[in-house]
Amino acid sequence: MKKLFAIILSGLIVCSFAACGQNNASSQSSTEAATTAAEAQTSASEGGDVITGGITDAASPVVPDEVKTVFDKAAATLTGVGYEPVAYLGSQVVAGTNHFLLCKATPTTAEPKTTYVIVTLFEGLNGEAEITDVANSDIETPAPTDSENPIAGGYTEPETPEVTPEAQKALTKALEGLDGAQYEAKALLGTQIVSGTNYMLLCKITPVTANPQPHYSIVTVYEDLEGNASISETHDFSAEDETADADAASAQDTQAETSNG
Repeated sequence: MKKLFAIILSGLIVCSFAACGQNNASSQSSTEAATTAAEAQTSASEGGDVITGGITDAASPVVPDEVKTVFDKAAATLTGVGYEPVAYLGSQVVAGTNHFLLCKATPTTAEPKTTYVIVTLFEGLNGEAEITDVANSDIETPAPTDSENPIAGGYTEPETPEVTPEAQKALTKALEGLDGAQYEAKALLGTQIVSGTNYMLLCKITPVTANPQPHYSIVTVYEDLEGNASISETHDFSAEDETADADAASAQDTQAETSNG
């Protein structure tokens, strides 16, 4: 009888240890899962999900001081054209950093024509600074007027390129009923008092397609005195080599017309 009791007692003890082991394993597993989830959440919040090569839009179009310093270093080595940063568009992590800026470009010629361009500025890991690409537009920068005493017909440049609520409201109104692309105002370049108001905006335009390729355009929005608004002009940007090809093609056409004449 004592031997039977001892066997039963031993069995109960073994089962108790087994159950305890299972509870500890389950608790450890839950703790590990929670730790892993917390680490993943921390990684994402600290930028762990940023992919090298992806372009990150700037939170503000105001050019940061540190980017301006790098830009000035790169521009100091250039000849033939002067660049003035207007708005900061974003950055791209590579073996260093690419910065994208909207600039005014003025050639050092007798009768210079200042136009808007989008500049790619490379900042190397060892302090290198170089302008590696320039996308040109066919639109001249308007001659600014005194911001405190605006004149009808003249453009007034804002103190900062931040998009104002009035400009955003006009763009939103102008886009009503338009399909095919999404417009995102990135910077306000100027306002013009006419019979109403013209707003010149740098917009990021994303076509509504399966594989959209966003691009930047300078968009002029006209708002009349009754609050109606429409897009009156759009100017795109093209790479330097594309501009050169277009100029060469135009020259060839002119030469051909002269020969035929």
